[in-house]
Amino acid sequence: MVYDLSMETAGRKRTRDPEKTRAHILEVAFREIYHHGFQGVSIDQIIRRTEVTKGAFFHHFATKSELGYALVDEVLREMILDRWIRPLSAYRNPIQGILKRFRILSEEMEECDLARGCPLNNLAQEMSAVDPVFREKVRAVMTLWIDETERYLKKAQEGGYLKKSADTRQLAVFIVAMEEGAFGLVKSMADRRLFDSLYASLRSHLLGWAQ
Repeated sequence: MVYDLSMETAGRKRTRDPEKTRAHILEVAFREIYHHGFQGVSIDQIIRRTEVTKGAFFHHFATKSELGYALVDEVLREMILDRWIRPLSAYRNPIQGILKRFRILSEEMEECDLARGCPLNNLAQEMSAVDPVFREKVRAVMTLWIDETERYLKKAQEGGYLKKSADTRQLAVFIVAMEEGAFGLVKSMADRRLFDSLYASLRSHLLGWAQ
């Protein structure tokens, strides 16, 4: 699993298309911040990487913070949905889908990204305590993640795959904590073998509620 939002159009040509220019800036900013941290990257560094003019950059993002907020709202929100939620629609039994996604994403995670962890969690850890807007935006994405997980758990109940006695909200919070926390733990311990143990625990807990 590579956290890459690569686009192929040459940077300077994007200045002729405002939407492509904005998307390109977000793509480059995401990559730079993921590698170096939000506070470890300057606007000038991002501008050099994008090959757009300062005028073009500031036309889209008045401040570095505004750029960061857009990353959470537009890039990280969509990344979470694409990685953890939208694929569940392909499974008749959402419980199996949740387990399969955890297994797939942990196995596909490349070594270089293991050392960096989850970009949403990284930004939350770095910025939530120092910027209340960041905190609220990260919270909104996390809440969406939980809400959508619960929606699929309710579908599992309706389909007879999950016990009616299961508290879907409580279970959704547990699942997201496992999904998010797993990558943070593996990053801290520098040991991808932990994924196997975490997957086994998640599977055991979820199947305990299955019927």
